[in-house]
Amino acid sequence: MKTTLLSILVLTLVSCDASTKEFIGSSWKVTELKTNGTVVKVTSDVILKVNSETDFTLKLDTNNCFGTYAITGKDKIKLEGLACTEMCCDSDFSRAVLNGLSKVSKISLNKNRVTLSSDEVEIKFERYEILSNAKLKMMNTDGKFTKNGRGSTETTTNVGKFENPNKTQSTTDAAPKGEYIELYKSPCKGNCEEFTMKFYEDGTVYYTGKFNATVQGKHSVTLTASKSKSLFKEFEQSNFMSFQEKYDNERIMDLQNTYLTYKGKKIHIRDKYSAPKELKELLEKLEVQAKEALDKLKKR
Repeated sequence: MKTTLLSILVLTLVSCDASTKEFIGSSWKVTELKTNGTVVKVTSDVILKVNSETDFTLKLDTNNCFGTYAITGKDKIKLEGLACTEMCCDSDFSRAVLNGLSKVSKISLNKNRVTLSSDEVEIKFERYEILSNAKLKMMNTDGKFTKNGRGSTETTTNVGKFENPNKTQSTTDAAPKGEYIELYKSPCKGNCEEFTMKFYEDGTVYYTGKFNATVQGKHSVTLTASKSKSLFKEFEQSNFMSFQEKYDNERIMDLQNTYLTYKGKKIHIRDKYSAPKELKELLEKLEVQAKEALDKLKKR
């Protein structure tokens, strides 16, 4: 599998006390993540495995990361990078952990818990047992391993094509007049769903599903007008026009691109956690309505 070196996470080891020795060969699961004092909800297992005195691996939802480490004194950590595979798509939580690791500067270690932290981030881990293949086979008598996800199929359209989000996409000739909010999600090297949704204030939503999309092709659906009006009001009252045109983290590879358009302004969001709180809240509320629209389309 092709890997791209973002950088290598280095923790410089000077002493080797009893707790450090216990750290070697152990595995740890993230139990809590705080960024700038805000708790990020744990939605998946992120596992840190300490392979030796000098190297570690990090298992996300889909990707695996690796690097070398060491501990300076009792609690100091020096960060110089991280290396990860390039399959998509990891959860927002996994990406937040990965982003947080690039900022930690301290370590607190005891028998069953580890905390990596800095002024900006705090990541707590608890000891975790990784089952061997023998144990897994005992639990699964057929010995088979499956992976959830949806790859490209014969029914996908424009497979592998990265659509230019600046290109005007006409979903129907009967589209309502007036302002709209557009949400575009790009494809990626994994199973990310590519689609465009245009939301109108009267509740009309025009959808175009492409690469890996659950629903393929062009469709329209109607949501509750009051919800749509409330969403448009929040966009109108927001500081949308003053946001930057792009929010990204180049250290993290192959994130799904999100393009948000309102009143002619297009914002490219590749790393949601680097975007301001107000913009993240607008995007999350729009994604709730997008999920509602998609759920209706799936029932047809």
